[in-house]
Amino acid sequence: MQPYQPEELLQELDQQHIPYELFHHPPLHTVEDALRLRSNLDGSYVKNLYLRDRKGEMILIVCHHLRTVHLQRLRKALGYKRLSFASTEQLWNDLGVRPGSVSPLALINAVSGSLRFFADQDLQHNTLTNFHPLTNEMTVQIGLKDWVSLCTLWGFPPVWIDFDQLSKEA
Repeated sequence: MQPYQPEELLQELDQQHIPYELFHHPPLHTVEDALRLRSNLDGSYVKNLYLRDRKGEMILIVCHHLRTVHLQRLRKALGYKRLSFASTEQLWNDLGVRPGSVSPLALINAVSGSLRFFADQDLQHNTLTNFHPLTNEMTVQIGLKDWVSLCTLWGFPPVWIDFDQLSKEA
């Protein structure tokens, strides 16, 4: 099955009666690019990590863009022995996106139960969040409750993580 395209994702948002604002821009490959080109948007900016453990279990992490993610602390807190970044091929096969376009909205392309989804609990402090809608040439601004509802609908309710606590652990 072919992965959803950005236009199809936006149609899904419309069908689910989810309000959003869409912004077009040059490709953004890093959080720094995003802040430079679209820092005027309200809401949370995020960084997204698609990881695999040594047994092949896949994990999607979404966190506040200012977070420094220590994989060793994260893996210990989540109960994994080793975490590494997924390959470009695995990213495409599982989420239907290329590097730089990862977001929870890519879960529309995932098979329910095929991965674990963790989210930074600090994202709950802002009513809006900015994500790439399957491409890094657009940003969609969507309400917190709406993206959480979508992820849950697709079979991936977020498990909320306290990254502040992780940063205190040695």
